[in-house]
Amino acid sequence: MKANEFVKKHGWDETSKIVEETPLNWCFACVDLRDLEVKRSYPSHSEFISIVDLENLIASRDLVGIHGLEKSKEIVANAPSDDHFYSWTLGNSGVRDKTVNIGKLRKAIADVESCQ
Repeated sequence: MKANEFVKKHGWDETSKIVEETPLNWCFACVDLRDLEVKRSYPSHSEFISIVDLENLIASRDLVGIHGLEKSKEIVANAPSDDHFYSWTLGNSGVRDKTVNIGKLRKAIADVESCQ
């Protein structure tokens, strides 16, 4: 099972919970699909999913969640290229915050859509 299939089956809340409860020093941690227990090492067979893969999907969800999926798609569609950056302002302050690379946002959108 791939990470995006795991999110489809178990949802974002369960995925986030599993990732948050995994100790940070467990570099090769994975989820055993038979019992949804986190294991410290990463066996190489299909009954396990890497915590890193799940973390990456959560990071993509969070990035897209800043403006929402539709607005993020609009930002990417209007960008000249993936090498450009997009910044937004904090309310009416005029202060720019959270600049994002368009290519990274495009990948995050694809990640989120693959989990739907």
